Amino acid sequence: MRSKIIIPEALKCMFVMLSILLIAFQSSCVGPGQMTVAPERRIPLLKDTPHEGSWESSDVALEYQYVEQTGVIQLSVTGKAKRKFDQLTVWVLFLDAQGKVLETKSIYNSGFRTVDKATKREKGTIEKTFKMPLETTNIAFRSSVKPRVGR
Repeated sequence: MRSKIIIPEALKCMFVMLSILLIAFQSSCVGPGQMTVAPERRIPLLKDTPHEGSWESSDVALEYQYVEQTGVIQLSVTGKAKRKFDQLTVWVLFLDAQGKVLETKSIYNSGFRTVDKATKREKGTIEKTFKMPLETTNIAFRSSVKPRVGR
C-alpha cells in the first residue's frame, strides 16, 4: 500500500523540478530582438557625420568615434580595462528606436590569459566596420571581464 503512495509523490516532485528547470532555461534564452537597452545607455546614430564620445562600465572605459553612412558604420574604439583580467570581451549592440537589440557584434576579445594581457591592464585602439540592420537608430556597448585569478 505504501509504495503506491510513494511513487505518485515522487512523480509529482520530478514534475515540479522539471518545470522549474524548463522555466529557468527559457528565461536564459534571451537573444537579439528580445533584449532592450535603457535610454540613458543608448548612443544615437548621426548619419554622415563623425561622432565621438565615451562609454564606461565596471570593466572598461572606452572612447569611441564613428561615422555611419548608408547602413555601414566605421567604428574606432580606444579602451582601457579598469583592472587586471584573465579575459575581456567588448561588444557593440545595434538598437532600434525603442532600444530593442537587433544585432550584437564582438569588437574585442582578449582571449583567455594571453601572456602579455594576463599581467597588464589592456589598452589599445580597435577599428571595425560593420553592416547594420536596416532599423538601426542607436548603438550601445556591452562588456564582460573574467577577473585575474591566481598569480
